[in-house]
Amino acid sequence: MKRIFQYMTVAACAVIAFAACNDEFLDRTPHDQMTDANFWQTEAHVESVANTFTSALQGKYWLNITEIMADSAPWAVTTAFRTIGAGNFTTETSQINSLWVTAYTGIGRVNYFLNNFHRADGKVDEKVLARYEAEAYFYRAYNYWVLTTYFGDVPYITDELNVDAPDVYRGRDPRATVIANITKDLEDHYLNLPEHIVAASAEFGRVSQCAALALLSRIYLYNEMYEEAVNAAERAMANSYHQLYSTGNPDVDYVNLFNWTGRASRNALNKETLLAFVYNYDLGESARTSHNLSRECWVPGDYARFVPTNSMIEAYLTKDGEIWDPSTVNTYEEVFKDRDPRMVQSILAPNTPWEGGKSADLLSTDDKIYTYPLLTNNKTAAMTYSGYYMRKYVEPSTVKYVTHDDNDLIMLRYAEVLLNYAEAKERLGQLNQEDLDKSINLLRDRVGMVHMKIDNLPAGSNIRAEIQRERRVELFFEGHRYFDIIRWKQGHLLGEDLLGVNRRWLDQSRLAVDLAGLTWKTKDGEQYLLIEEGRTFNAGKHYLLPIPFKQMQLNPNLAPQNPGWN
Repeated sequence: MKRIFQYMTVAACAVIAFAACNDEFLDRTPHDQMTDANFWQTEAHVESVANTFTSALQGKYWLNITEIMADSAPWAVTTAFRTIGAGNFTTETSQINSLWVTAYTGIGRVNYFLNNFHRADGKVDEKVLARYEAEAYFYRAYNYWVLTTYFGDVPYITDELNVDAPDVYRGRDPRATVIANITKDLEDHYLNLPEHIVAASAEFGRVSQCAALALLSRIYLYNEMYEEAVNAAERAMANSYHQLYSTGNPDVDYVNLFNWTGRASRNALNKETLLAFVYNYDLGESARTSHNLSRECWVPGDYARFVPTNSMIEAYLTKDGEIWDPSTVNTYEEVFKDRDPRMVQSILAPNTPWEGGKSADLLSTDDKIYTYPLLTNNKTAAMTYSGYYMRKYVEPSTVKYVTHDDNDLIMLRYAEVLLNYAEAKERLGQLNQEDLDKSINLLRDRVGMVHMKIDNLPAGSNIRAEIQRERRVELFFEGHRYFDIIRWKQGHLLGEDLLGVNRRWLDQSRLAVDLAGLTWKTKDGEQYLLIEEGRTFNAGKHYLLPIPFKQMQLNPNLAPQNPGWN
């Protein structure tokens, strides 16, 4: 099996043609042209269709959606997904429809495969077919996880979606029914997958047993099936191959996991990444794949696209495990001093090499070392709306190029399994110190952070809050935050203004911009740079997105609409 993001047959392209780029849920092209006697004859035929499933992961675009909707690293320039996260949208917002259509497009591809792959019986080894079948169930489960998380009850469709299909006008099935079906599919078939996929191998990017178990633990956790979440996580943790990525250097191991140094598609030492969306710019002009994430975070002469917020800054504990007190800080440099080491490996700290353009610091003579934020767009460097820049997922060597970044985008990693385990254990009231030591404290060991102790939590906190904090910090900028806020019923956080750096920490003599000319918001007696105001969250409607207006028009059986959206 060749690396799936590097090769695609004509047959696979044809499958994409029938299922993708479709604006209507009900508008599906018949597939007869793909089922002639000359197809489904070889493993290559089967694989070519299976290769199309991975588009469901969306790669970099997944961050565009999920991070922009959340409160930790939004896209500073207004986008449709930013307005969704701010609660300022309607049933007719086109991006809501896109979320629906994208997921059902992926489901349609899987259903086409499942309804046809047995044509290869007797021509392709049955174990090989069983593996691709298991991959299909994985991706169908993934798409339905997305749908149920966004919309709640949705039509559970297992047939091909063409104009003659009876399920075209199907009503919505209860979320619990959908979840029961997809978890059963995964449980019934995941053992037909390889136990693991070797990092840096030609097969990296395909689905393994451990990836399926990681997805199961996520789905169970999101649906408050905590015993099942623990069980799935324990099975994944029993896999002897997968472990946290570490070279023994706590100062860089975490950040290197997300740049070229540690990317699992090229680095055999990375046994943490369970599934990634793989890119490869080296394939040549006609076949190369890439994204633009690194440049967007540090784009010279323009607006940095993802900017860490003040709430994210405050989420990191001190290095000795206490809640950080911003009132004790007097300078920008002190914000980063003696904090959880993951902070400076995720958010750009002063005196770190960078490629974002001319230094904004009037006192600096070295444009290759970051010292101070650029708070106005003077076209000389990356300007930040928040006063902070990303470091996580930034590959410095690609910043100066447009769309040259081919870093892996991680979709599932072993760290999430450990976090799922700890959270589910706590929800069951079963969490003990041993559980923390084999989950969260392994994450802390990697970066040299003090252990979480049940009997010695930060003053004023509790174990649930600290587990949630750990998840936010460890999984920062990986597309989890919006969903966590929703499932924790903490939607009020999405209704708060987005704030950036504290004005008191900035030295006017080092900045070309007049601080008095910027917009500030007072919080707890301090002035913070205002990123966005006017955000709202209505608990009576915003915990679910509405069924898109376009889909309700096409299929009236989708009624009733989600609460609060009529």
